[in-house]
Parts: sequence; C-alpha cells; structure tokens
Amino acid sequence: MKTILKVLSALILTMSFAVAQAAEWTTYSNDRFGFSVDYPKEIFASSQKSDNGDGINLKNEDSSVEFRAYGFNNGDELPLTQVRDIILEDNDDRTITYKAVKKNWIVISGTEEEDGRIMIFYQRLAASADLSKFSVFEFIYPQDEKAKYDAFVKRMSLSLKAPN
Repeated sequence: MKTILKVLSALILTMSFAVAQAAEWTTYSNDRFGFSVDYPKEIFASSQKSDNGDGINLKNEDSSVEFRAYGFNNGDELPLTQVRDIILEDNDDRTITYKAVKKNWIVISGTEEEDGRIMIFYQRLAASADLSKFSVFEFIYPQDEKAKYDAFVKRMSLSLKAPN
C-alpha cells in the first residue's frame, strides 16, 4: 500500500511540474528596487501596482489565488534573523509550517484561514549583498489545490532575483 501511495504521489508531482512548465510565464521587474521574479501569467486576471512603485499584487478571477511581489529597504540594517522574526510577529494569525534563513534569503510558509477556507502561503525574501534592500514574493493559494500550485511556487522561488 505504501508503495502505491509513493508511486501516486510521484505521478501527481510529475504532472504538476508538467503543468507548471507548460504555463505561460512572464517576468515582473521592479525598477525602484532592482529585482525581478517570474510568475505564471495565465493564472491572474487582475493586477494592481502600488502607488509608490514598490510592487504589484495579482489575483485570479475569483481572488482565491494571489501573488504579491515588492521590495523594501532595510533602513535599520537588521540581520536576516531579526527581519524573519518581525515578519513572524506581524503574521501571528498564520500557522507557520516551515521557516528558513540562509546567507541572503528567508523563506516562510504555512497556512491561514480565509473566508472559511484553508490557504497555503509561501513567502520568499532575497537580500541585496549588503542587506540594505529586500525583494519579496508571496504566493497564496487554496490548500485543496496544493498539487496544482506547488510546482509554480518552486519555479517562482528559483527565479526571484535579489535587489541590486
């Protein structure tokens, strides 16, 4: 039984990667902070750029899937662990299932409830070499569509460029 479940899981994962690869991708570039990130263009029906040029917010037709990309300055020159801790404090309504801090990036993911539905969120921050700026993307999608969207998250994560 375990073998069958492993085979089925691998098959579903392979199919979701194939869907992600077949999707039409585009790149969001932010001139103000000097970063970019790829995203699956065909998923999103609406977009809203911030007034101050720090980012963009995209949603699908029924607003159940959301992609945010933005930059910010690390004016206090905080180390990555402190930036992570501030983000965690600001998001105490979320259930964190994974968090990591490396030399120049942070990842936080988990679940949150939205209108009675469990949503998965994945947030990745990339720091400039001097840690003075961050680029961020956050992808939020329904937990019951995890198999569909996980492959998108992987490609988006690998494409995020740190501010220059």
